[in-house]
Amino acid sequence: MRLWSVIRSRTLRAVLAGASLLPAAALAHHSGTMFDRTHPIAVVGTLTDFRWANPHSWITMAVPDGKGGTETWTLEGGSVTFMVRNGWSRTSILNGDKIRAIVAPRRDNTDGGEFMSVKNLRTGITYQQNGHF
Repeated sequence: MRLWSVIRSRTLRAVLAGASLLPAAALAHHSGTMFDRTHPIAVVGTLTDFRWANPHSWITMAVPDGKGGTETWTLEGGSVTFMVRNGWSRTSILNGDKIRAIVAPRRDNTDGGEFMSVKNLRTGITYQQNGHF
């Protein structure tokens, strides 16, 4: 009987120790420190890809570089569930649509960031990304 009690106790401690690490992993995954939310910028361009996916949706867009070419910007968004609650659908924006995104830019100054809102210039509808994911 004593052996069974020791095994159960060790198993319980191992499970509790493992479970205590989960919140830290979730916070690390959802950290927004890579984005500068205090200095949002507007980015206008043509949608080249919209990934309606979990755990995060993604927008890829071609943005004029001012020299006759384009830069590829990749923008991260929330989960499908979160976006549906904010009025989005998988057809809110379509490849080829001109869009205007309000973006929390990446702190490393690479082309991209977290989209805070997106206006579809074809339909005139603005979709919000309220809160953070």
